[in-house]
Amino acid sequence: MPETFVQIVVLALVFGCVALLSHGVVNGLARRSRQRRRFGAVAMATASSTVPRGAASRRLTAVDPGSLGVDANAQRKLRKDLIRAGYFNADAVSIFTIVRWVLLVALPATGAVFIAIFAAHWETTPKVASAAILFILAYYLPRAFVSRRQRLLQDRYRIVFPDFLDMLVVCVNAGLSLDAALDRVTRELGSDAAELRANLDLMAGEMRAGKSTVEALKDCAERLGLAEARALATLLQQSIELGTDIAVALTTFSDEMRDKRMARAEEKAAALPPKLTFPLAAFIFPVVLMVILTPVVLKIMKASAN
Repeated sequence: MPETFVQIVVLALVFGCVALLSHGVVNGLARRSRQRRRFGAVAMATASSTVPRGAASRRLTAVDPGSLGVDANAQRKLRKDLIRAGYFNADAVSIFTIVRWVLLVALPATGAVFIAIFAAHWETTPKVASAAILFILAYYLPRAFVSRRQRLLQDRYRIVFPDFLDMLVVCVNAGLSLDAALDRVTRELGSDAAELRANLDLMAGEMRAGKSTVEALKDCAERLGLAEARALATLLQQSIELGTDIAVALTTFSDEMRDKRMARAEEKAAALPPKLTFPLAAFIFPVVLMVILTPVVLKIMKASAN
């Protein structure tokens, strides 16, 4: 069989696998977007119980992560990290574990195929080093993706949180109890705060299940990963235990959060000039220097030639 034909077949198989994977990812994102538009953040938080799944999906998520080398403690930690990253599905741990194992096998195997086709003349050491790099990349890539999602969501939470506090202060000043005010504010949050609304819905479910408001707030703060949310939970706990006015405490806390947001904005603005120093010196200043000196150099060259 000609070598060219074998290469074409292998490339066609690789292209087909990548196309199928891309099709599945696009369909999953489109389904998630449709669910969010139709049901809101509550459906995203409880998609496993409200959205029917096919037989293939049930077989996929029925895999026990413990059988793939993830013990109970690691599963709890992974579940907390995925919720903090915005993945509220009950099968998120199983899906993450399966995707991680698929990457650990597929990425080095794909690299080996490409090396065998296009870099067969390489020595043994570069081939082994390439396979090791791909294996390390496949091992750390899912964790890096989850960490990046957590950082992005924390930035979004930090932007929305002062507005959430303002609405909470308005509801409490209007005469609502703390539980009723939290429920009202959750319903008033827009689509740009879908993940925060999902966390608040989970907190409301915990409160309906019998957990106290303070404990539910602390658990919600841990899911959000925000120091501001932890400070709010501590403030409400102290206000309830000491019997102080919650409205006054929330008003003072809201003003402090707004001052902190302004301080963070001023800090970022002050850090901008040092960050611009290297791009200016490395890219803009040489260009300006060339524009200024090029006519002078050309005139000197022309004068010396004459």
